[in-house]
Amino acid sequence: MNRSRKGVAAGVAAGLASAVLALATGGRAVYAQADAGSRALGFLESQQSASDGSLPGGFSVDELYMIGAAAGGYDPNLLSHGGPSVVDYLSAHAAAACLRASDASPSAAACGELIQAVLAAGKDPTAFAGLDLLSRLDGYLNPNTGAFGDGEAFTQALSIQALVGADRPVPAAALRFLHQVENSDGGWDFMDVKDDPNASTNFDTSDTNSTAMVLMALDAAGDHSRDTAALTWVHSLQNRDGGFSFQGGGSDPDSTALVLQAIIATGQDPSGTAWTVDGHTPPAELVATQGPTGGYAFPSSPASPPDAFTTSQVPPALFGQPFPVGSFSQAFEPTLEHRAALNALLFLESQQSASDGSLPGGFSV
Repeated sequence: MNRSRKGVAAGVAAGLASAVLALATGGRAVYAQADAGSRALGFLESQQSASDGSLPGGFSVDELYMIGAAAGGYDPNLLSHGGPSVVDYLSAHAAAACLRASDASPSAAACGELIQAVLAAGKDPTAFAGLDLLSRLDGYLNPNTGAFGDGEAFTQALSIQALVGADRPVPAAALRFLHQVENSDGGWDFMDVKDDPNASTNFDTSDTNSTAMVLMALDAAGDHSRDTAALTWVHSLQNRDGGFSFQGGGSDPDSTALVLQAIIATGQDPSGTAWTVDGHTPPAELVATQGPTGGYAFPSSPASPPDAFTTSQVPPALFGQPFPVGSFSQAFEPTLEHRAALNALLFLESQQSASDGSLPGGFSV
């Protein structure tokens, strides 16, 4: 992370944080008065399986849970709900979470995201659960086109982010591929087809999510040549509440979170004047739409309950960290003492009884 990103990220995290170390008198002890990012992690922990450490929604949710924890300075290895940790779960299923390019239903995107989660936990992606995940990712690269796997926006972005996070060189062809598929409006579409003449779905025209992911990948690789055009297009979709949608319409937390991260990746301040609409900013919108349990719901209807899939995509933005986040020992900007306190609280949470809420050691504990 360069110095400009560090400064912006620290400012966003400080602006969102409140009494992280305070203990609540009611509700969830660790998270009830914590900052918004920690409360979101607390909701995710409440959804975690006590039997195998997984979250509902598939490997991507588990991986984002780990990445979000690292973004806030938490140790992902301690993410458990009275049983195995989420790291234990992904370790046991690593071969399925990152298939080889020659396997049935391969996915470079899945490998790229798993590598980022492994790095977030401070693990070696070349020797995770006996697998060299980076070699598996390399197997997806088309050296002629620069595309990883299917070359879709999320696939290409996650793959490049993984390489940057692992301090591996990014092939020039992979960056050139993203330049070539950028739409004339400055954004990228999910399918990564430039100005698709056969566009028939919302995956064929520019969207905020794909654009944000690609921007983070390019910026992480040191390429800021597309920042101005992409941010100008994204800015045109900002809502009066400060948030963003996929392609227009009411704001949703996942789109707002990704755009917020991309703004930080370019070195801009998402709480600054340029991103303030009627007194509302993207970070403020994320905090305002958080549910009382710390979770987030996709606003398909007013009655939509918070869910792990939606919530898992928000913590990195709440902590002011673009992708790739890096390991938990590197991601959080404030102080070592702050991080140690957060990890201590999360450890206590992992020891809490799922049946009666107690901790071992008596009433004093």
